[in-house]
Amino acid sequence: MDFFDDLGKKIGETVKRVGDKSQQIVDIGKYNIEIGKEEAEIKKIYAKIGETVYRAHRGEETAEDIDSLCQEVTERFQRIKELQERIKELKFQA
Repeated sequence: MDFFDDLGKKIGETVKRVGDKSQQIVDIGKYNIEIGKEEAEIKKIYAKIGETVYRAHRGEETAEDIDSLCQEVTERFQRIKELQERIKELKFQA
C-alpha cells in the first residue's frame, strides 16, 4: 500500500508544480503586456514633450508643463522597473 501512497503523493506534487509553473507563465505574460503599454505611453509623452517645448519656445507653454510631462515619464519608467522586478522574482521561484 505504501507504493500507491507514494505514487499518489508524487503525482499530486507533480500536478501542483505544473499548475504553479502555468500560473507563473500567465503572470509573466501579464507583466510583459503591462510593460508594453507603459512603453507605448512613454512614446506618446515624448511626442507631447517635443510639442510642449516648441510651444514654450513660442511663449504658449511654461517650464512647469514640460516638468510635469517629464515627471510622468519618470513615473512610468519606475513602474516598468517594478514590473521587471516582479518578473525576475517569478522566474527565480521555480
